[in-house]
Amino acid sequence: MRKYKKSIIGSMLLLLILLASCLYPLYGPEDFNHMNFIEDKHGNIIGKPPFPPSLSHLFGTSRNGEDMLRLLLYGAKLTLMTSFSVALLRVVFGGVFGLILALWAPFLKSYFKDFFLAFRYIPSILIAIILMSPIVGSFNDVPIAFLIICQIIILIFLGFPTTTLITVDITDKLLETSFIQSSFLLGASKFHVVRRHLLPYIRSYSVLFIVQQLLSTLQIIMHLGIFGYFLGGLNRAGIFGWDDPQGPPTPATLSYEWAGLIGQGFKDFNLAPWTVFTPVLSFFFVIVIVNMMKKEIEDNILGLETMKWRKKIKQASSVKEIGAPENKFKLIRAEQRTSEKSI
Repeated sequence: MRKYKKSIIGSMLLLLILLASCLYPLYGPEDFNHMNFIEDKHGNIIGKPPFPPSLSHLFGTSRNGEDMLRLLLYGAKLTLMTSFSVALLRVVFGGVFGLILALWAPFLKSYFKDFFLAFRYIPSILIAIILMSPIVGSFNDVPIAFLIICQIIILIFLGFPTTTLITVDITDKLLETSFIQSSFLLGASKFHVVRRHLLPYIRSYSVLFIVQQLLSTLQIIMHLGIFGYFLGGLNRAGIFGWDDPQGPPTPATLSYEWAGLIGQGFKDFNLAPWTVFTPVLSFFFVIVIVNMMKKEIEDNILGLETMKWRKKIKQASSVKEIGAPENKFKLIRAEQRTSEKSI
């Protein structure tokens, strides 16, 4: 456990943020401390949102007058849960499909690689925008749960080829090892090799893959928010003060997830930079934690691999040392025979 101290601390911090977000309805106001105007004692309006950071609003307010800190707490659950779910499902589906390709359908590997090779030269954000435009680009009377499921499927698809190809490459290298070749020669089935040899090895890398995909998912979600594609869809109310009477309302997030807060406050960056910097810093904080966990897991995995190689070298050297007494024993036996003949 000491080897994963940073990962444990980081996981606890993310879990605390998630719990604070899930329990927000129990302690937070529904209107997020909404404040429309500031009036003097004579009833004259002396201020209107967005309000800068102050003692009453530590991170300021949005243009709609909602407290940014409470918006972040409320929207953290959808941001974190969606990102983790997408990362986990990418690794699970990509790992299973990669094993199938490597063991049961090796003739399809070249076609799969050639087909998805073109996607390496196309930005993921462009593919995501094209796929999400029909369901997120306009106001649709679609349940938010169905919309989020569709978005999760699209986000999984964006990382599915990468995890599949990584699994195929790892499996191919493992299949070339002597102990797996020996298992096949002894009559082991492919299911037996997967269960006894491949899964224990791949399982050690699965946590690292999930953390890597978590970073990738957070990045793509943040980019989508900047372009106005919010998790959970758009709010018909729009942004106060920016709506054109003759045009559609300015996009606003319906679920208050962090990427949506960045996107809806992007036009207001010069006037109220805290509306953008606050969710950006929240993303930055989470990414730093996840990257710290990723670095520690990588170092530990490399350390385990180094220990395995040292163990193999030690075993090989011990075999050589064992061979030395055998030669001495043979020499002694030969001397004994000559002495016996002379007698």
